[in-house]
Amino acid sequence: MSLDQKLIGSLGHLVTIGVDGEEGYQKAAEMVSNKNLLAQFEQLSTARNIQAEAIRNYMSDHGVEKPAHEGGFGGTLHRAWLDVKGTLSNRSDSVSISSCLTGDEAAVKAYQEVLDEPNLPADLQKLLTEHLQDLKTDVQNLEIAAKES
Repeated sequence: MSLDQKLIGSLGHLVTIGVDGEEGYQKAAEMVSNKNLLAQFEQLSTARNIQAEAIRNYMSDHGVEKPAHEGGFGGTLHRAWLDVKGTLSNRSDSVSISSCLTGDEAAVKAYQEVLDEPNLPADLQKLLTEHLQDLKTDVQNLEIAAKES
C-alpha cells in the first residue's frame, strides 16, 4: 500500500518529534545531578532515536525517501530555553524533568493525531500504537519523578 502525501507529512513530523526528544533527553541528561535520572534520560534518548528510526525505515520500506534524521526549529528553541532555565535555577533536576515531560506530552498528542487519521495501514497503526504506549508510560514515570524531586 502506498502512502499518501498527508500521511507522509505526518510521519515526517513524528520523525522530527522523535529526534527532538532524543536530543532533548541528551540535553537533560547533561543537566541533572541525580544519577538515576541521568540513566533514565540516557535510556529515553536512545528510545526516541529507535522510534524515529523505525518510522524512517517504515517510510523507506514503502517507497518513500527517508526524511533526514534531524529535529525541528521548535525543538531547538525548547532545548535552548531548557539551557537558560537550567542556568538560572542552578541546573535543578526538576527543570529537566519538567522540560522532558512537556516534550513527551506533545509527542503523545502528535502520535494520537496520526493514529486518528482514517485508513491507516494496519502495520503502521501497530507500530505507532506501540510507540504511543511507550510514550504514555514515560509520561507517567516523569510525573512520578516530578513529584519526587
